[in-house]
Formats: sequence, structure tokens, C-alpha cells
Amino acid sequence: MKPQRMSPIRVGRSLILLLMAIGLQGCQSTPPAPYACTLPSGYNVAQAFDHANRDLAHPACQYNFEQYFDHLLAIAATNPSQDNRRHFSQFLSQARDNDVIGQLQAQRYYQRYFTPNFVSLEDQHNNCSTTCRNQNRVMKELKNELRDKRRGLLDAVADRKAYAQADKEFNELLTLIEATCLACVASP
Repeated sequence: MKPQRMSPIRVGRSLILLLMAIGLQGCQSTPPAPYACTLPSGYNVAQAFDHANRDLAHPACQYNFEQYFDHLLAIAATNPSQDNRRHFSQFLSQARDNDVIGQLQAQRYYQRYFTPNFVSLEDQHNNCSTTCRNQNRVMKELKNELRDKRRGLLDAVADRKAYAQADKEFNELLTLIEATCLACVASP
């Protein structure tokens, strides 16, 4: 039996259909490129916040929130300004709105870094059963929070008055905790 010859038009159509099928199959098997989550570079504070907000709007980057926040603190420290407080407030609000962090987390971040009031104690600093049993841990948490307030209030925002107030509150809390724990030990 003789093989049938196809007309050049049929060969062209068949070739086109074959190439289209291969092309469609190639499109279906190629996953989209992953979103590049990169920390902001440079020292321009506004651009760094824009970059971080853009990245954190993408679900692939949201698990890096703490790294972005820490990096923004470092960039803000290169150009300390009262405007940086607003930048951080807006950044935390946008992270909350994008469900990266919750409302309470956003408030705690802001209070921990940008207000003189301490959030580590959660109103338990005068409780014998919680604070005094864990006095070393509580003191360490307070020292860490004072360090964070230094990074936020002093280094990023240049608010010496608010940081001095935080330092004063820190020392008062230490005195109060020590007095409370001494009283707890002395009571029957």
C-alpha cells in the first residue's frame, strides 16, 4: 500500500494545530513566577515604607512582617524625624487592613516602640502569683521593651522627651516590682 500524500495546505494546517497544542500545553505547565519579597534598600524613609507596604500587600511576603518592621526601624534611624512616627502608624494600619497582623497586634507594636508606656506587664506588675514567681522573666521583658522604645522613640523618631519618660517609667516599674515582691515574701 502506498502512503497517502497530504496537500501542502493540509500539512500547514496540521503543523499549525500541532504548534498551538504544544504552545497551550506549555502555558498550562509553566507556573507564574513567585513574587519577590525583598527588604527595602537605601535610606529614603518614604520610599522604604512604600516598598514594604507594597510587598506586604502580597500574601507571599506577609510572613516576613517582623523583618520588614525591624528593617524599617533601621532605615528610619538613619534619618530620625517626628514624621517617622506617622509612617509607622500608617504602616501598622495598612498591615492590619491587609490582615497581616490583627488590631491588637498593631496597637501593641505601636505602643511598644512609640509610646513611653509599657505593654509587657499587662497590668499584672503588682500580682504576687504572676509577677513575683516570674520576676527574672518580667524584668527581662521590661528591659527588652525599653530597648525597643529606644529604637522607636529615640533612634527613629528623635523624641528625647518621650524616651526620658519611658526610662523614668521603667525605673519606677522596677522599684514597684521589687517592693511588691518583698511584700509578697513578707506576708504570711
